[in-house]
Amino acid sequence: MHAEGKEVGLSGARTILIISALDPSGGAGAVADVKTARALGFYPCLAITALTYQNTCRISGIYEIPVDVVKSQTLAVLEDVDILCVKVGACAREEFLDVLGGLEVEIVYDPVIRATVGFELTSLDDCLGVAEVSTVITPNESEAELLCRALSLKCEGAEEMAMSIAEALECSVVVTGKVDYVCDGKKVVEVRGKHTGVEVHGTGCVYSTALACYLVENDFFKAAKLAREFVSEAAENPVYAGKCKPVVNV
Repeated sequence: MHAEGKEVGLSGARTILIISALDPSGGAGAVADVKTARALGFYPCLAITALTYQNTCRISGIYEIPVDVVKSQTLAVLEDVDILCVKVGACAREEFLDVLGGLEVEIVYDPVIRATVGFELTSLDDCLGVAEVSTVITPNESEAELLCRALSLKCEGAEEMAMSIAEALECSVVVTGKVDYVCDGKKVVEVRGKHTGVEVHGTGCVYSTALACYLVENDFFKAAKLAREFVSEAAENPVYAGKCKPVVNV
């Protein structure tokens, strides 16, 4: 289920392509993805899928970038940069990703159906379409429940959801939560991290980006452990940038 590891490009840069939406408050989405990639020593390239009107309290709307514009952004990067991994986030659609065909790297998808501050960002149909062309998906427990229903799977508990979704979509799955259930389609491993009990904006984005970066040089289960450790540390001392939810500190 996993792509073969790629060596660092001729320039020496470790590169990640991020295909995600813009959160103007900087707490989640592409801004959080870029900060995470930089913190882990990666050079981030971007294709923006949507402009959201949000802050730490709420989302009031979304402007979706036309498909051809997203694809053109992506192609401009791919024709020039040797990409080592891909992170796909909010407001993604399957049509965006056909330009990734033949790219033998990990494609990690965070199926953001609803944002932490509310508002539906992606339809279930779009989530399933993107998941089918990804190597790893990282739903939280609520998102995993929705995916199970959409796939007509009868699942009880996060562990069973991880295995069932992995088998149905033929990709690896991490169902994130207080305990992460990490499944490669053959076995499920529990990964535990520190949790403060405070809901922090942007943790899902940071986790999936960190996982994509760690997968470049680590096996799936080790990468999932390292990603959780990274997020736990970043969420332990969050930034209170706005009036509502704190944002992850990367």
